Amino acid sequence: MAAFLHEGGLKLRQKVRAVVMNDKGQFLLVRPHGYKDGEWTLAGGGVESGETPHQAMRREIAEELGVALEEDLEKLPVANRFIYTAEHKARRALDHDGQEAMMFVVRLPSDVLLALQAEEIADARWFSRDEAIRAFPVRKQREVFEKCLASLVA
Repeated sequence: MAAFLHEGGLKLRQKVRAVVMNDKGQFLLVRPHGYKDGEWTLAGGGVESGETPHQAMRREIAEELGVALEEDLEKLPVANRFIYTAEHKARRALDHDGQEAMMFVVRLPSDVLLALQAEEIADARWFSRDEAIRAFPVRKQREVFEKCLASLVA
């Protein structure tokens, strides 16, 4: 069962997303099924009821990438909130108003072996910073990623 935030009259699905980086300064992006070739996003998913965001992030990285995280996760001071339009809610018969994703940084060695979750993830690839920024299909995703990067150097 999904976890929700109730705030200001809104019901928001709790999500987690990971800025996955390696020791070479590269960023791992995933291409879920349903994304077009050349369109990428951050690994992550929904928080389940009774699960903390940290637990959800560990679970999602294990499920999507096949990597068990041993180190502490670093939560970033960035969130990605978006509210659905009434048309989107009606078309998809959704019982919630939008989503709010907590952002984390996950540091992996550059030689890590990935075992992608075939049901959800079509591909994963390491990108340079600039390549990663250009790989997001939506402007807001690029802006959130850039805010995450800025918080890493602050």
